[in-house]
Amino acid sequence: AAMAAVAAATARLLPGPLRAHRCRGEAAVAVAAHYPSAWRSGSSRSFASGTRMLRSEERDIVFHFAAEEFFMNSAKVTAPLMYLWRPDPVVTIGRHQNPWKECRLAQLEEDGVALQRRRSGGGCIFQDPGCSVFTFISPSGQFNIDKNLEIVLGALRRCGVNAEKKGRNDLVFEGRKMSGSAFRHVPDRGVSLHHGTILIDTDFQALQRYLTPDKRKLQAKGIASVGARVMNLRQQFSDLSHGSLCDAFEAEFREVYGAHETEVEILDASSPTASEAAFQAVVAELRSPEWRLGRTPDFSHKLDTRIDGIGVLDVHLEVVGGKIQEAVIFSDALFPEVISQAMMALKDAKYGRHGIRAALDGLRPEFEEEGPKVLLQALTDWLSAEVDD
Repeated sequence: AAMAAVAAATARLLPGPLRAHRCRGEAAVAVAAHYPSAWRSGSSRSFASGTRMLRSEERDIVFHFAAEEFFMNSAKVTAPLMYLWRPDPVVTIGRHQNPWKECRLAQLEEDGVALQRRRSGGGCIFQDPGCSVFTFISPSGQFNIDKNLEIVLGALRRCGVNAEKKGRNDLVFEGRKMSGSAFRHVPDRGVSLHHGTILIDTDFQALQRYLTPDKRKLQAKGIASVGARVMNLRQQFSDLSHGSLCDAFEAEFREVYGAHETEVEILDASSPTASEAAFQAVVAELRSPEWRLGRTPDFSHKLDTRIDGIGVLDVHLEVVGGKIQEAVIFSDALFPEVISQAMMALKDAKYGRHGIRAALDGLRPEFEEEGPKVLLQALTDWLSAEVDD
């Protein structure tokens, strides 16, 4: 059951980074459904003039998301661009995903694994160096999802992997998913993005650690991700590596677009692109807590317990933008003033173990008698232990 949950979690969106193989959730399907049909069946004419191929060995996911953002919003993209990369271990969430529902934030913090929100939609995914990522960016009039996937499938064939397309944008090998995609369009710039992952040798145990939340805790109003069976290609292709796959992508890109003279550009922290003010501004925004957590959809969190000597505690928290908008506590405890003040103290507190503990600890000077003090301490210890930062 645990591994089934892992497989489900891993099948989510797979955009950009491994979208932990939760390749594209329903939201991404809806987005793709609104794309012009030309994006899926555009002309096959050559775009060799102006085509670009980039590769990066940087491992910071924010660097790569900033690169995508820069190319879409600040650079002049006149022809198809392909960017190949892979990240250090990281969990990424879709633009409108709820991190408290989709992953175990406390475990991420304990293990030093980053959490990052994407600009694109879809579900929560885990990515690591065992997951190769491809990004295609084109002027919207030239954007062609089918052609992008032709390049992906052609690159895999060059590596001996006879994968096939399943559904709208997933790729499978012998019925098991090993690639998924997500998309984004910037209408005012007339530029579109398609990014996805190829699972070569990702850590499926990490998927189990980070992407299997306790479903009792949250009833979310955000987007739920979709699961599927997934596999690492290294299981059957022991010689496959990120480097060999990138070589195959570049060869296929040249062939499909007739871009035989296009050289591969290396993008890293010392590149002029990374020094651009627009690039650095995106990095700063993506690293901000407001972006990472503050755009979380509203959700409710219901918890209940019975503590010997204290009584029943039934807590309902309404969370908006990472803060507790309203707290309601039902209890048969003997000291109602503690419950009343706790509800007021939790209002506007930052959602998470540290924020809740700080809010309730602030009430300690208000209660000097032993009974209320014990109740407050029990409530604080239990509630802060039940939520993740």
